[in-house]
Amino acid sequence: MAAVRRAPQDYRERMRACAQALGLKPPEIVMPGDRWVRLNGIDCHYLDWGNPHLPHVVLLHGGGLTAHTWDMAALLLRDRYHLVALDQRNHGDSEWTPDGQLERDGGELMLEDTRQFLEHLGYDHCALAGMSMGGMNAIRYAARHPQRLDALVIVDVGPQLMREGTLEISQFVRDVETMDRFEDFLARAVQFNPQRKPDHLAYSLWHSLRETGDGRWTWKQAPRRGAQTREPSEQELAEARERNTQRLWAAVRAIRTPTLLMRGSISRVLAQDAAEAMVAAMHDARLVVIEGAGHSVQGDQPQAFASALDAFVSSRVQRRG
Repeated sequence: MAAVRRAPQDYRERMRACAQALGLKPPEIVMPGDRWVRLNGIDCHYLDWGNPHLPHVVLLHGGGLTAHTWDMAALLLRDRYHLVALDQRNHGDSEWTPDGQLERDGGELMLEDTRQFLEHLGYDHCALAGMSMGGMNAIRYAARHPQRLDALVIVDVGPQLMREGTLEISQFVRDVETMDRFEDFLARAVQFNPQRKPDHLAYSLWHSLRETGDGRWTWKQAPRRGAQTREPSEQELAEARERNTQRLWAAVRAIRTPTLLMRGSISRVLAQDAAEAMVAAMHDARLVVIEGAGHSVQGDQPQAFASALDAFVSSRVQRRG
């Protein structure tokens, strides 16, 4: 699917309702700027929160999410950092992977996307933060291209994940792939994630959904597809997961950038012992557990997420006078 370049819409009232539902009191309700860049053969959309004179923090969202997953935390952090959030390929308003790239490894494609994005931004120094899928991409990038990184923040992901939790998320996305009304999506989202306030879920869904040609609603993200002519067997899938796990462990051990691993205390994706093992395997890393957060730490507890990121990154990024 081609990248969607819509005319700018004013969604500040939606932002304000979401912030109020969460009990947040940001200094100002302000929208980020929409930007576009050609990366690795596709057009990609990203958000720029302004204040480029401040230390740069680049944000990579998780699978099934968009760059707007960081919005509530960004409202709290934008006066201290220059925040830039990418819609990664197949997500948000960025293009989907074209047929000619489907045979390539998805992780390697996203690593190259990340590398080209950082090159495009041109920052001499920055912090990189990634959640879930974006965290894996950040890990791969930091392992191979550490030169410009002052700090790395990984959110609720690592080489060892709990299959039950990841399958639950995937199943939810498949079960509600297309629905008649936006309100139908919202009702199912409230049922799936009752700890979130409806106004909060509505804000997230408004950025994650698109209308179809027949007036229904569906996810912006690309459906899973590949070059295979047949479905892989369970054994083949298990072997592929094991290969990916070992590659990710190798990347984790190679990282020399100071790293903060954030885990949600009620996450069903990253277990406490797996998070501790990951930090122990790294050169310079620490773990913080965010109370009351599930897998999407920045979404469930944006105030605590923003505070933890600031406490870690502030002493490690280079501030320019």
